[in-house]
Amino acid sequence: MLTNPANQRKHTRFQPRQVIYCQDLEGNVIGRIMNLSETGFMLMSEHPAEVNESQILRMDLPLTPPHQITATCETIWCQKSSYSQEYGIGMQIAQIDDLAVIALQRYLGDDNKATAA
Repeated sequence: MLTNPANQRKHTRFQPRQVIYCQDLEGNVIGRIMNLSETGFMLMSEHPAEVNESQILRMDLPLTPPHQITATCETIWCQKSSYSQEYGIGMQIAQIDDLAVIALQRYLGDDNKATAA
């Protein structure tokens, strides 16, 4: 689904109705996802991230049954929040396996789980 060309996103972002935490490979929570699409997401974190940094991240999608996806993500932007002590971080999904894509599409397609942001 294409969005307004002014925001340059390929896919519509959805706001999760449940809290979805993003973790590193050791299981440390690095932030909570504020919006999500097939190709990226924005999270809020207590710690800043380096732009252009790649890392492997995990998130538990609240599906039935629950599904954990793992993806290589690149930090596109990071800025201090204007309404909290956290940082907003824009992440692009650089690499993800086919089963994780299917789970992500299933989650994003369920109106009870996410709303267009």
